[in-house]
Amino acid sequence: MDLGSAVRDGMTFFTHKATEGTSIRHAHYRDALTRAAAAGMAFMGAYLVVRTPGNNGHGSVPAQVSYFLSYLDSQTPWWRTRPEFFLQVDTEHWGYDDVGPQHGAEACALLRAQTGKWVVHYAPRWAYGDSIPGDDPLWASSYGTNPAAPYRQVYPGDNSSAWAPYSRRTPIFLQYGSRTTIGSQPNCDANAYRGTVDQLRTVITGGDMDQQTERALKVAFAVPYDQDPAAISPGCWVSRAVEQPLRETLGKVREVSTKVDALQPGTPTQAQIDAAVLKAMKDPDVLKGIGDAIASHLHVT
Repeated sequence: MDLGSAVRDGMTFFTHKATEGTSIRHAHYRDALTRAAAAGMAFMGAYLVVRTPGNNGHGSVPAQVSYFLSYLDSQTPWWRTRPEFFLQVDTEHWGYDDVGPQHGAEACALLRAQTGKWVVHYAPRWAYGDSIPGDDPLWASSYGTNPAAPYRQVYPGDNSSAWAPYSRRTPIFLQYGSRTTIGSQPNCDANAYRGTVDQLRTVITGGDMDQQTERALKVAFAVPYDQDPAAISPGCWVSRAVEQPLRETLGKVREVSTKVDALQPGTPTQAQIDAAVLKAMKDPDVLKGIGDAIASHLHVT
């Protein structure tokens, strides 16, 4: 893949398959991501192809997630510290395994809880319709006649019915062809995002205070917002029951921020307040204090 040519042709995001199930690793993953980084690709990601647990010997969804993360760490150890790096879960109806959408949703929840990264679920309407659980951002696919042409010519437009909501969500990405030419490369999967590069950066990195603070809380306490409480593993001691209190806390932070905004000139700016809150939420002493406070209410040490 000529990724330098793709970047020069206007491409801003690129993902590559890393693993499938618990026994398949993509041999070219590291090379592809290394070349994408060298080419200056703004956003990069890796994806996990989920398999039905037990099908052809593949393990549980948690085992598939662990297999995926371990491979990422071994091949591209820099992925965890790159804010623009995101994770993708691929769920489809394969001829050899018609994977249920619940397995993809479970993988998304586990990846968010374990990494704090933004996770998108590739689960097309043509496979699942309105049956996809959870509220993960969706990556749709709709090729139409799938012509072989430069990617800009093939794009159906921002108002195309291919962007229509399904499973209670409007897709955030649309894969609209598999035979497009990008840069010098023919036969490419072409994908679109309806927005600016800065808007996509905010989506992926959590560029505003609310998103980043919520992400910090999720990572600190492994809050599985999208799991049924009965399905939470023993290690996840914070359940959906605390989601509303956490959101109320974030609401109070917003109120304080609004009041600070109304102060006279010379006081901290909104950006300074946002930065201070984020820094505090990531401070080990602050997190320990919150953990100690919760533990005291649970009467445990």
